[in-house]
Amino acid sequence: MTCNPGSDFRHDVDRLAEPPLNILPKKGVYTVIIHVVKGGRMHIGSLGIMDVMEGFYAYTGSGLGRGALSLRGRVLRHLEKRKKLKWHIDYLTSSKSSTVVGVVASMVDKRFECTIASAINSLTKCIKGFGCSDCKCFSHLAFLPHQDVNDCINFIKDIYIHLGLTPISITFSS
Repeated sequence: MTCNPGSDFRHDVDRLAEPPLNILPKKGVYTVIIHVVKGGRMHIGSLGIMDVMEGFYAYTGSGLGRGALSLRGRVLRHLEKRKKLKWHIDYLTSSKSSTVVGVVASMVDKRFECTIASAINSLTKCIKGFGCSDCKCFSHLAFLPHQDVNDCINFIKDIYIHLGLTPISITFSS
């Protein structure tokens, strides 16, 4: 990864203005693209053991607070491998077989992640119950039918645009 090395244990929010995260809005909605290079059985917190296929996944969330709770803070947490495993997504992003390879984000001032997750889910295969313990959505994680990170980014950007948002995207190198 080329950006923001270090541990989330210290809540290094002082790194939120570093490139390339500084092009993201401070607050808003985001979708991270995760590449699972080796599928298999994986423990996902309260969801238990799940079969995870090799390929690209999209996880949608929001960051409407400040510091670690901002959009940049949330994305930074997803980029970190070493972190306290609290959320479903932490189990996936901390796995040795997965890497966060991109993000699409947009500035919004209210929760909009459920709308985006539902739009993505309507076009893809989603993982039931993943990342939605605080809402009534079916899922906030979807398996993308693409073989390339740029195709994944463009797919998600098109959904953002269709929903009236102005997406900003970053592709991370691994």
